[in-house]
Amino acid sequence: MRSAERIQLLTFAYFLVLAWVRALPRRNRLKVTAMSLAGIGVTLVSAFGLPRVLSPLAASVLRDWLPSALVLIVYWAAGAFFLRIDERFQNTLHGLDKHFAAPVIGALARSGWIAAYLELAYLLCYPMVPMSMAALYILHLARHADYFWTVVLIPTYISYGMLPWLQALPPRMLDESWCPAAPANPIRTLNLWLLRNASIHANTFPSAHVAASTAAALVVAALTPWPVGLLFGAIALGIALGTFAGRYHYMADALAGVLLATAVFLLV
Repeated sequence: MRSAERIQLLTFAYFLVLAWVRALPRRNRLKVTAMSLAGIGVTLVSAFGLPRVLSPLAASVLRDWLPSALVLIVYWAAGAFFLRIDERFQNTLHGLDKHFAAPVIGALARSGWIAAYLELAYLLCYPMVPMSMAALYILHLARHADYFWTVVLIPTYISYGMLPWLQALPPRMLDESWCPAAPANPIRTLNLWLLRNASIHANTFPSAHVAASTAAALVVAALTPWPVGLLFGAIALGIALGTFAGRYHYMADALAGVLLATAVFLLV
């Protein structure tokens, strides 16, 4: 069994147990239970069943890409725990932004092209991890897939695992009269539409998007020629800045995501 598969099993087991020890509406409890059991089952079949019925290459390719789908199941399982706002925690994050992030947000908002770049970078947070895996495949580095997923999944799942304990609304859903409005552009319109229709409408601390993209960029930079690493590093930096500049996350979320991903990368 790969390290990444063990991480998957531990994560699904965590949410499965938590669903039955935390006070949850019956519908949410059953939802988390079903998703966790499905995730455990798919992971076990991937680890032990696929090598028995497929060629070694086909089984390996499927196991390389399967975490991209399982991450979404973990995301939705975490979202089922979002029931009530921790006002003290939310006010702390919001207060820090008001004092420290406002000047940065104002400077970024004054430039239309920088704002557009940050919105595009934030949009890339969704395909960032699959793009990174694709880069490893294109450069004949697929043998490092388990290392890649180990570094990416640990900070991502820690971020999701904190949601049942630290619950807040994203800053874009709060009154922020002190904050300059983000410039309107088609990419921002698309980002907001995606969040309205495909998100759990909760804030994750640390930011899972930042943690995942930073971890992916660090692994790509460590394994690939420097121009490729520089490209993915620029995207990850744009995602980190775009998360709070566009008020999708608080500044503390982004900083915590970068620090967590970097720590895991160095430890692994």
